[in-house]
Amino acid sequence: MWPSGFGDETSPASYAAGRIEYQYNSKIERLAIKKISGGNTLPGPFNWAGVVNQYFAAVFIPDEPQNAAMVTLRNSLDVPKDAKNPNPNDTVKVELLGAAVGNTKGRSVGQMFVGPKSLPIVESVHVPTITGAEQDLRGLVNFGFFGIIARPLFLWLKWTYDHMVPNWGWAIVIQTLIINLALLPLRISQMKSMLKMQRVAPQIKSIQEKYKKYGMRDPRKQQMNVDISALYKKEGVNPAGGCLPLIIQMPFLFAYYSMLGAVLDLRHAHCIWIRDLSSPDPWHILPIAVIITMLFMQRMTPQAGMDPAQQKMMNLMMPVMLGVISWNLAAGLCLYWAEGNLIGIVQQAIMNRTELGREMREMMEKRARKKDK
Repeated sequence: MWPSGFGDETSPASYAAGRIEYQYNSKIERLAIKKISGGNTLPGPFNWAGVVNQYFAAVFIPDEPQNAAMVTLRNSLDVPKDAKNPNPNDTVKVELLGAAVGNTKGRSVGQMFVGPKSLPIVESVHVPTITGAEQDLRGLVNFGFFGIIARPLFLWLKWTYDHMVPNWGWAIVIQTLIINLALLPLRISQMKSMLKMQRVAPQIKSIQEKYKKYGMRDPRKQQMNVDISALYKKEGVNPAGGCLPLIIQMPFLFAYYSMLGAVLDLRHAHCIWIRDLSSPDPWHILPIAVIITMLFMQRMTPQAGMDPAQQKMMNLMMPVMLGVISWNLAAGLCLYWAEGNLIGIVQQAIMNRTELGREMREMMEKRARKKDK
């Protein structure tokens, strides 16, 4: 049995990140510390079960899953606050998790895996009793809800690291560039959609004024939405068109977040001043870069249908809010985010010089002048 943070050489607080996990066929269950009771017996069947944390695992692989059961342990342990200079009078309590798997109907026979949750390693451990899923321990590497994107992203990133540039940071830079270039058509589509919204804005306002005198419960008020929808259809406007690129980009951001928290390869991966891409930037240069690039992005991107005063407030509030969110995120995620913003600035600067961009800017300036009057 191990403390839930076994394998880490970080602060004692990291011990609290452990879980009890087990798998039956394709279904994987994860029990957080708060749900684990010491001495509790969980009946099987189990293809594998044991204690895991972010990067390491110790699991049992019983030969007879149908007869297996697991006994869990949860206790407290006093450990020194400073592992390098231990002091018996300066300790902190951390959770101790343990698990034992055995056969309830006879002799316990099986295998045991103890080691890092490196994807190639866990995929090499054969578990013949699993059905409906890959017969190995890949389920130990939890890519989360966005695993359908995060796993391919990591495999692509690893290929870039192995075949193009032997540095994880620069591999992220290359991957981010390719992703943003691939999303460029969506950015152009977003700009076209916003321009169309600007063009019909006066007509929409006229329709709203027409039905302004009716109350919300008045049946005639519903006709306003019908008229606006008809106008959108006539002019070929998709109200959600401006949001579509953001909706598509967000899963990549969340996938990067889950990937950096799951894969062992990026643990202690360095890039220039960053010693660990899976941990926060020690100098907070990248979160600051996120704020600055977001400020430029907000200022350069035309925002249809927004009051100029409200637009100025959003141009400041949004970058600051996102900067606060990114302050303690993994450096690798901030690198992806900041570079994506930088590429977006270049793309937006080019698009603003096109005929489409000039038309939109002129419309917004005209609208602002009317507002000042």
